[in-house]
Amino acid sequence: MTTLEKNKATLSNHLNLDNEKMGDITHDMNNLLSDYHIFYQNLRGFHWNIKGNDFFTLHEQFEELYTVVYQNIDELAERIVTIGFKPMHSFSDYLKNSILNEVTDVEDAEECVKHVVDGLGSLVQSHRKIAIAAGDAGDIATEDMLTAFVAELEKRMWMFTKYLR
Repeated sequence: MTTLEKNKATLSNHLNLDNEKMGDITHDMNNLLSDYHIFYQNLRGFHWNIKGNDFFTLHEQFEELYTVVYQNIDELAERIVTIGFKPMHSFSDYLKNSILNEVTDVEDAEECVKHVVDGLGSLVQSHRKIAIAAGDAGDIATEDMLTAFVAELEKRMWMFTKYLR
């Protein structure tokens, strides 16, 4: 093995992806994981506390969405492990690293939906940024996973947006 090949091997991980690039991408993925956890908990609060004429419809829609979000959390964390890094797993880390804020004491349907649309929009923007970086690093699996998440989240954002109009 030449010196160049040895140097390249030490820069690559077990998936033959650049460790430095993957470290940066994983940092962003952990921030996204933090966003997901805050958003998930906000959705649970909306689900439990919503009041009014749209209770039955929105109660069900919030549950459906937080189930999708929960699945995305698991896939995202497992992808972080797969590429050789450690996912964050404490709420104190989530609160420090999330761009989303906790939403408390909201029971008005329109206000809940506005928070959902805003949260989905933030998640989608983060997904796009990380997917592009993953693609540039040759990590097509992460890029593909995040792209699939975006398609699902955008559809749900569209549906909740229609509620507001």
